[in-house]
Amino acid sequence: MGHGRPNRAVKVAVAAMVIAVAALAGVWGVTSAPAPSSADGPHGGYTVTTDSCSTCHRSHTAQNSELLTESPSPQSALCFACHDGTGASSDVAGQYSDPNVPADDPGTSSFYSHPATAASTHTSGQVDEFAGVLNRHAECSDCHNPHQAGPAAPAESAGGWTASESLAGTSGVSGSLTWVNPITYEYELCLKCHSDYTTLLSFSKESYKKTDKAAEFDPAGASYHPVEAAGKNTTAAMTNSLAGGTLWQFTTASTVRCLNCHGDYRLVGNPPTLNSPASGARLAPHSSRYRGLLIANYRDRNLKVANEPYDTNDFALCYLCHAEAPFQDQSGDSRSDTNFRLHGLHLGQIENVGSGGVDIDTAGAGQGNSICAECHYRSHGTKLAPWSDNQAYSRGVNFAPNVEPISGQSAPLWSLANANCTLVCHGTSHNPEGY
Repeated sequence: MGHGRPNRAVKVAVAAMVIAVAALAGVWGVTSAPAPSSADGPHGGYTVTTDSCSTCHRSHTAQNSELLTESPSPQSALCFACHDGTGASSDVAGQYSDPNVPADDPGTSSFYSHPATAASTHTSGQVDEFAGVLNRHAECSDCHNPHQAGPAAPAESAGGWTASESLAGTSGVSGSLTWVNPITYEYELCLKCHSDYTTLLSFSKESYKKTDKAAEFDPAGASYHPVEAAGKNTTAAMTNSLAGGTLWQFTTASTVRCLNCHGDYRLVGNPPTLNSPASGARLAPHSSRYRGLLIANYRDRNLKVANEPYDTNDFALCYLCHAEAPFQDQSGDSRSDTNFRLHGLHLGQIENVGSGGVDIDTAGAGQGNSICAECHYRSHGTKLAPWSDNQAYSRGVNFAPNVEPISGQSAPLWSLANANCTLVCHGTSHNPEGY
């Protein structure tokens, strides 16, 4: 009898741990014992004799069937117990309480955070909860598997940037709209919610629409930002443009991350400092002061009023990778860092051209200097451009709804071969206009 009690206590403790490990197949979606991370970080690498699991799990005082110490909806209540800058180096909780981040406005398709602090119908990060249905949510474990997370950074490859260890063991969707678990590439996590694999939010206004990013990034398309493969514009001018980025310096052979445009704006200085943060840094898009969770400002809906001058900050996002010099140069002279010598003229020398409104989605709008989005409306890729005639254009050219076709044409047109535009913009007819 003297040895019976200690043995029973050990058995109870072991049984409790077995229950806890089995429960991981629930909210956290682990189907077997946790795999150690490469650096045995705080979420994994445990032995059966550890008591570290009790940080998140309790055998007798748990709040739910997964034996978590907090209610599973939202999961952030548990995660923020450490990820508030106290128990972990990352202050994710602070990103959600940032007073500079506006509230989401679904009515105008204006989103500034992934809603990890909202209650949801989430069940498991390992279960496909998105295929063909409108079931939008973003619990922490939709993007992170806490038992496999580690410190290793993502790496650039010809097929896209690989997933960092912060995304290890996470499910997603490939560019061909196939469920993958675990993901190989970082963008596969994004496509789980931002492609036609799921049902996207519906808006009638063009600039509000949520488009299929798998289609727009498809390397078979005529033009796209190089997320899944290097881009098709390998000209010397593009090489020189990329060499002039204020934060990152990619090349025409590079692939880029979704997070290079949609990321943590707090890490980017004002003005941005070259190579800080690095292109492969942790840039998690939890929340941002800029609509679309952008890492820097980009003006894409409201056209300029008459007499409004060129402003660098309007296009700060573009200049993280591309040289600003061609847009400041209003001479119209040829340059070595752009294939279109009239960028500066359009952005700074037509401050009183046109008499329309300032809504980019209104035909004929425009009364002053242009913005980038009037000629590069769908910036992810041209495959879903609002004018069907523009969907096979290269160089990211596709026109906004405010740009009109000339009489007799079905769409505003651009010809790379002839170096001209045939359209009406800001009330000015280009029929055609060469450059």
